[in-house]
Amino acid sequence: MTPMSDSLIRHFRLTAHPFGRNASPAALHRHRGFSEAHERLRYTIELDGLSALVAEPGCGKSLLLGQLATEQQKLGTHVHYFAHATCGPFGLLNVLARKLGQSPRRSRAETAQAISLAMLEDQRKHLLVLDEAHILPDDTLEDVRLLTIADFDRKSPFVLILSGHPCLDDRLAEPTHHALDQRITTIARLSPLSLDETREYVTLRLAACGARSTPLFDDDSLSALFDASAGVPRRLNRIASAAMIVAASRKKQLVSAQDVLDARLDRGRS
Repeated sequence: MTPMSDSLIRHFRLTAHPFGRNASPAALHRHRGFSEAHERLRYTIELDGLSALVAEPGCGKSLLLGQLATEQQKLGTHVHYFAHATCGPFGLLNVLARKLGQSPRRSRAETAQAISLAMLEDQRKHLLVLDEAHILPDDTLEDVRLLTIADFDRKSPFVLILSGHPCLDDRLAEPTHHALDQRITTIARLSPLSLDETREYVTLRLAACGARSTPLFDDDSLSALFDASAGVPRRLNRIASAAMIVAASRKKQLVSAQDVLDARLDRGRS
């Protein structure tokens, strides 16, 4: 904890920073969109299907994937998580083969078949998560297609979740990726918060950090937070933190809409 955050916490008489990155599990806001996306992915995993998770930046995509992965690991599922950077120059197939104790074969197709057979022979369910899939190279998406063709119509060697920004839809719609697109069972979309959900989000975050019954944000400030963030949680966290700093610098215990506006103006936002 930095001296600045410690000072802010003391000013508002909290136990932790309510809008920091390391929020406690009690601060998780399972709003309607989050719960629905979670359930769609969970059902698809149970059916051994292929899913896509689509969300604007900052809407909690990684948080949802983390929750899902933790739940699946508790059920004995072997989770293989890849972001764009973790695929590296050697390609998804080679990295995944080594994780499974397999040696890459002479061709990508042979490597994909060896991976699929290894997963089929394993008693555990395998979940392959490709995050930031909207910026994956075409070669990596081709690796995924090769993985899905081995006995996939009879028995799934693994469950797949492709996760990315809304432009992932456009990538999958490209003729090059039609074969992969046609195998996707479910699309889960994670939308920004509504105004009511924004109020609930702020209230939950504050309560998890020991907020008293007296509110720290007045009603108008909550509406201003929603307008400024468009309901995107990552933006909401940043603007709420900045507004708390503005209010504290003015020796106030209650954040107002003006504090939110001034916090935005400090960043050159109107």
